[in-house]
Amino acid sequence: MADKDLDFLYQCSNDQLKLLADFMLYDKDGKLRWTEEISSTQAFKLYYPHEMVKLVPTLIDELQKFGGNTLFNMFRGHGVSYREILTSVCKQLKVSYHKDASTELIEHYMLQKFLIMSVEKMTEEDVHHLSEKLTKESLAKQIGLLKAGSPLFIRLTTMLITQMATKYGLKQAANLVAKFAGGRAFAVLAGPIGWVLSLGWVAFDIAGPAYRVMIPCTITIAYLRMVYDKSEDELNDILR
Repeated sequence: MADKDLDFLYQCSNDQLKLLADFMLYDKDGKLRWTEEISSTQAFKLYYPHEMVKLVPTLIDELQKFGGNTLFNMFRGHGVSYREILTSVCKQLKVSYHKDASTELIEHYMLQKFLIMSVEKMTEEDVHHLSEKLTKESLAKQIGLLKAGSPLFIRLTTMLITQMATKYGLKQAANLVAKFAGGRAFAVLAGPIGWVLSLGWVAFDIAGPAYRVMIPCTITIAYLRMVYDKSEDELNDILR
């Protein structure tokens, strides 16, 4: 099913698309999900992992199917839109949003929720690693005021993505984020601060099988929307 909110995926790099695909394919033990159908497709056999843009329609179809009720999918022949998946995840996570808000803004609210939850678990020392000018309280307030795509917001969200990749045993995915972040920056992202940030995700790890796919995928899609049009040099400058 065509989905205008996911059209930007066709402009993502091969590495970025593989990051998203791996969250769909593998569980937290690094094994293929028993519910995934991507790896059995002809497109997967032909295009994974070197021509990922040709696999985008398959990825979109898989995500939409996870988002819809399996029985209803049989009758409809397809799943639900990405926006419906996103709002379902937000309801699961108790994220407040206006029904008429743009998809990008709803994604921003979702990421804010995760980040603010994670900051609450940080120590003041953790916060100082990010910025010597910030305190734990001021960082939480600043996250609530940050615009999507701002340098600090991208830095914090990169930490979240890095730790999700590590938690899922996706060594290749974690290496891709390391490539984006650069040497010393990645040491911060992958260190204790990153583990603190990942606690927000752990809190929802007991969700049902569908949400175990939809939550990391919506986070990843929201992240990719912020960074897909930035060069590696631009990202390195942001993440230093």
